[in-house]
Amino acid sequence: MEPIALMTSRGQPARVRVRRPSERRSLSRSATRALDVLEFFGEVRRPLRAFEISKMIGMHPSTTNQLLKTMVDSAHLVFDAHNKTYLPSPRLSKFSAWIGETYEDGGHLRDLIRDVHARTHMVTTITTPNDLFMQVIDLALPVEQKTERGLMISVFGSVIGSAYLSMLAEPELKRLAVRARMPTTQIPAMLRDAARIRRDGYTDGPSTGDAMWSIAMPLPMQGLRVPTVLGLAGPPEEVRENLELFLRTMNDAVKRWLLRPR
Repeated sequence: MEPIALMTSRGQPARVRVRRPSERRSLSRSATRALDVLEFFGEVRRPLRAFEISKMIGMHPSTTNQLLKTMVDSAHLVFDAHNKTYLPSPRLSKFSAWIGETYEDGGHLRDLIRDVHARTHMVTTITTPNDLFMQVIDLALPVEQKTERGLMISVFGSVIGSAYLSMLAEPELKRLAVRARMPTTQIPAMLRDAARIRRDGYTDGPSTGDAMWSIAMPLPMQGLRVPTVLGLAGPPEEVRENLELFLRTMNDAVKRWLLRPR
């Protein structure tokens, strides 16, 4: 677990914890690889050869072949021997249809972050709460940058966490503060910050020390089943100078992909 020092809105340093997927002992590598393969099919929407899948998931070809054979044996993939390509099995069709129905307009979250990233060229993320952390469930990055989906950043002290807290009622805010062992003297300030973010519709501040500046806004719950936050981050001087422009871009994308008439 990696601590990151951030500044709260009151100018006091906060210790923000970051948990990487590789640190979680319960994580089954083969299971997550298999899910990555299925997600890759959803992205490209075409049959794939083994070498393409191997390159995408960064695994040795022999290990990839074993994984694909297992997924074919379990009937989650089918293999086209003539073209030597793999594709998802029809048995997954009900599952994918259910996902689409469950999240309705939430299915456009990927389009949302791609839109914001294309227009700002900044790191763009979608995060949801996971206990006392915010978990990165999807992201779009500049070509030269790399990070991990599944990264978890503590709710308290982080910009994206503050955006999430603004979505909660006061009793729930206090309950989380107690669970996080926040000093009672800091709770009134937290409630004021949440009210301000709720009024403004966003919050911004430094992340990972002084290396990045972040903007975060809670997303409307239309079509979503869990509280979700849209985040943007980049060099401090660039984000702060273009703050109003980036906010308009983020709001426009939300309207385009999540709030459009059904």
